[in-house]
Amino acid sequence: MIYRIEYEGKGRDKRKFAHPVKNREALMALRNAPENLENLAKARQGDHEAKMKLLQLAYNIGHADGQIAGCNSIGSYFFHDVDCYDSEHSERIKSLVLEKKDEIGLMMLERSASGGWHLVCKRQPGTTILENQVRVATILQLEMDTSTKDLQRVVFSTSGSECDLPYLDDALFDELMSPEECVAEYKRLKVRVMRKQEQVPAGAKKANKHYRPWEEKTHPQPHSRAELADPLPFPVSEGSGQTPKFKGIPYSEIISEWWQRNGGEPQEGERNVKLYQLAVNLRAICDNNRELLLEIMPRLGLDEQELRSIVESACKEPPKGLSKMLDSILREKGIVKSEKLATATSEQNINQMLWDWGAQIEALMPEYPLLRDICKGLKRNQYPAAMFVAGGLLMTLMTRCTYRFYHRPEELRRLNNSTLIIGDPASGKSFATRLFKLLASPIVAADKVGKEAINAYREQMRTKGANKEKPKKPKVVVRVHPARTSNAQFIQDMVNSVENVDGEDMQLHMLTFDTELDNTVSVQKGGSWIDKFSMELKAFHNEEDGQAYSNNDSILQDFIVTWNFIYTGTPIALKKKVNEQNFGSGLATRLTCIPLPATNFEMMSRESSVDYDSDNRLKEWAEKLDKMKGELTVQKIVDELYDWTARRMADAAENDSKADEMLLKRCAYHGLNFSAPFIVMRHWDKMHQDGQYWCGEFETDDVDWKLAELIVNIQYACQRHYFGAMAEAYFDNKLRDANVNVQRKQKTYESFARLPEEFTSEDVMRCFGLTSDGAVRSKTRRLISDHLIEKVSDGRGTTTGLSTFRKTGVQML
Repeated sequence: MIYRIEYEGKGRDKRKFAHPVKNREALMALRNAPENLENLAKARQGDHEAKMKLLQLAYNIGHADGQIAGCNSIGSYFFHDVDCYDSEHSERIKSLVLEKKDEIGLMMLERSASGGWHLVCKRQPGTTILENQVRVATILQLEMDTSTKDLQRVVFSTSGSECDLPYLDDALFDELMSPEECVAEYKRLKVRVMRKQEQVPAGAKKANKHYRPWEEKTHPQPHSRAELADPLPFPVSEGSGQTPKFKGIPYSEIISEWWQRNGGEPQEGERNVKLYQLAVNLRAICDNNRELLLEIMPRLGLDEQELRSIVESACKEPPKGLSKMLDSILREKGIVKSEKLATATSEQNINQMLWDWGAQIEALMPEYPLLRDICKGLKRNQYPAAMFVAGGLLMTLMTRCTYRFYHRPEELRRLNNSTLIIGDPASGKSFATRLFKLLASPIVAADKVGKEAINAYREQMRTKGANKEKPKKPKVVVRVHPARTSNAQFIQDMVNSVENVDGEDMQLHMLTFDTELDNTVSVQKGGSWIDKFSMELKAFHNEEDGQAYSNNDSILQDFIVTWNFIYTGTPIALKKKVNEQNFGSGLATRLTCIPLPATNFEMMSRESSVDYDSDNRLKEWAEKLDKMKGELTVQKIVDELYDWTARRMADAAENDSKADEMLLKRCAYHGLNFSAPFIVMRHWDKMHQDGQYWCGEFETDDVDWKLAELIVNIQYACQRHYFGAMAEAYFDNKLRDANVNVQRKQKTYESFARLPEEFTSEDVMRCFGLTSDGAVRSKTRRLISDHLIEKVSDGRGTTTGLSTFRKTGVQML
């Protein structure tokens, strides 16, 4: 399908919109428009501005009609660019392309404004744009640009003359797939790219405007359907002489039943995706053991390395426990799920995940060096807790920064966090105090002036006599508050903490840090004067709140809740904070709860000297980020998070789990908020000073997404670990309670439902069980008066002589 691209908005709000071009006539009118021809003539004379004004078209998109940011619909065709060196070379390429048009699936050939050629060809189903570009370049033996593979690629188009448009197939105006199929194909291909399963040479993944794929060895192509049959799909344990079993049931039987319930064994084009889904589900009954999974997984034509890659990807996913489908299979085979075993397995899984996450954080340290200083002195499985504490403090320093999310992108979002580090007593939670003292130091130092002014005011109030004139209370900025802070004081300070940034007043974030969540919960239960549960709920999305009390100290006002808090505490304290009684409030999904593992009798590494350099680096970055401002250019990360959420949502739908859906919905916010400070530090060379602030635009890349993806995976896994059972119970109880109040449908509703779409008075008598014509006429009049039916004909000229009625489409309530 062909789309015309237009831009709407200005500056940073400028967005691309796609509108379908539906036939050859419409396309020619656009290409031969006087303005386009004028700009083309100037562009071919070297006028760059004129080139930017040429008609812009897109060919890779499936179904779209509107803004294309975040588009997740891939089409049946793809764009391919070929550069030419001179007119003679251009003519040779034109002849070659037309000669091989059937072999490459050519749909359109267009001369570019610079003299090269634009090709649009059929995309082979199940393969990415890059795979198809490599295939076409190899067939034609023509160099390709490896950077033109993105879905939203826009092409500057030329005229409709035969010289500029020597070939066009009218089938290009029609999309072969339905909208749903285009979205499903996009998701499948996205998974393939993320798991590095594209069948292309390694060089195709590198930036190269003159890449020659036929000179490099390609990865093995997918096996044919006939080759997918594996003579030994369920291997036997080496040396054991026995088939691997789970509680006496061979894994092969469980897998066989899984295939039956999941659409059968994979066919060509879906093999890797289905094997990945199988591995994700089986790990719940394999203790997340990679080697056991490798042993029991069917090969389906894959070599050892390919299968290992799938298993590794599956084991890195957040732990999910038994899916409903697998649980049903086990129950049918006589294996009843043990809640005690499930709890133990969950605990074991999260402990293993902490080590894995720590290793991934360590691997990111060369790109994000401050992570080394943040995790200094800790064991690898404690790295996740340290990263989240530091992230919460760093984003609070960046309180003057904003970003746009995929949900209501017109709103500027703030960097918000509500972080709890959960560990047993003496499990090493004190590391958080070190990070607070170093990273929050700019805020603490700024607060000192305000606190001194308030204390001086209160001292004057105490010493003034009854008839003396009282001093006016100073309006100061105090942002750091202990857990033991009255609501009146907290709200007043929050409203006072305003700074003018680029001509607009911005309310800065409050910050609360406490090492004893147990004490915080107990203190805040002391009365409404200190209980901040309502503000904790509203802080995550900066919602509006207000107060209207009669005492003189409480100002009548509305305010936006801007508050980040970080607590460390025990699992018991977390249970007091979030439990079955208050789970429906939504606090759980707003919290970032990270486990701190037990020490298991291991000593911390002994430090013989003080690393002042490490502390100073943390302070230096704190000072820089405290002077950050402006909108963060993280749209690519937002797009990736949208796709990540869509994949997890598909998993939840597959498992019919409303609990997973509930716990998932806010994870993307956490992924962006916590990664933002580290991403900004990595791109600090793009920042510049604007007065007293630092700001600037930067381009995120795969390394930045790797960090954001790790954070969002951790968040989702921890949500399921701490709140999964409560979420399941919430929906089970909700369903049970709703069933108690189900209203039984009365006879009238059932009778109306039985009526055909078009009917006569005889049908009314039959369906409503009436016995007289008078009763039928009365019922018909009432139905007409209630706009439930309408009269179609009065029966004249019919054999029965009966009037005909039909339903209006409105349901009886």
